[in-house]
Amino acid sequence: MPDFHPRCPPPVGLVRPVAVDPEGVTGPTRGSAGGRRWRTSSHGLFVPNDVALTVEQRILEVAVRLPPGGLVTGWAALRLAGAAYFDGLERDGRTPLPVPVLLPHGSRIRSPGVLVERSRATLPDPVERHGIACVGGEVALLHELRRAVTERAAGVAVDMALAAGVVDLAALRDEAARGRRSAHTTYALARACGECRSPRESEMLQVWEGTLGLPRPLMNRQVLDRSGRVVAVVDLLDPGSGTYGEYNGAAHRGRERQRRDEARAHALRRLRLEGFVLVAGDSERVWRERMEAARGRALWLPPDQREWAVGDFVPAPPLPDADELARDAIMLEHHRSLE
Repeated sequence: MPDFHPRCPPPVGLVRPVAVDPEGVTGPTRGSAGGRRWRTSSHGLFVPNDVALTVEQRILEVAVRLPPGGLVTGWAALRLAGAAYFDGLERDGRTPLPVPVLLPHGSRIRSPGVLVERSRATLPDPVERHGIACVGGEVALLHELRRAVTERAAGVAVDMALAAGVVDLAALRDEAARGRRSAHTTYALARACGECRSPRESEMLQVWEGTLGLPRPLMNRQVLDRSGRVVAVVDLLDPGSGTYGEYNGAAHRGRERQRRDEARAHALRRLRLEGFVLVAGDSERVWRERMEAARGRALWLPPDQREWAVGDFVPAPPLPDADELARDAIMLEHHRSLE
């Protein structure tokens, strides 16, 4: 299974639902609409049965039912903008979330699987994404944060939207200042980090600085030796103490990946850095214990006595092109699938 990537490829093969056509040209005839070749998308609209119900297809099938002025918002708008974290599933990784939409006050939508928010104010200018009218990224994320069940979930959502490049932090904070916001939103915006590349990295950072109260570390930074050679890029780096941390998900379970991970850890130990590793299934108590223990073992050397130096921030690599995606059958999945 591949590593999580904060961006998802643009959707392909989206098919707009169509109404019954007595001639069978623009849609199914009334007789064939109830047959095996077609499925009901929503009241009076149909989609060929062989069209996969991807998350983006599900969004489209709701969007075609929007009344005039209606917009897709929340996780669905962020997904269409390219943010992979917003996969439209509940925390169990299986149950579909309703598609959130923003409507003018008094408007209605007749469609299942929809979460409606209405506004008496003028709605934002629409942003078209793959033929679907959406709110902009900052407004969509703020709508999503209102429904976050915990502070940490809100923090992850902000970090993953930043990692995907679908929001700007300054613009997000400005937008939030103009309207109502929940306590979770206030927390998430105050501690937002644009250097996390996966949901687990965001959670690791929040435990480090939020739960343990430690100074903010660096995320996804190069570690250099004295000659300036890049030895590793680590998930978390606390320069003051000389501590680094890694989260190893399912992609690290293979023999070759484990071999490379151990060689990398050995190289970092030779530089006199102290590390901790978190793996799938660890409890938060284990996270805290490993973080504190590693920091306690660290040497706390002044810069002139270190065998290492801090290099550049390393963002997520570009997504593979369409041909490579098809050849390797890469499926970008929610972080729960990496546990």
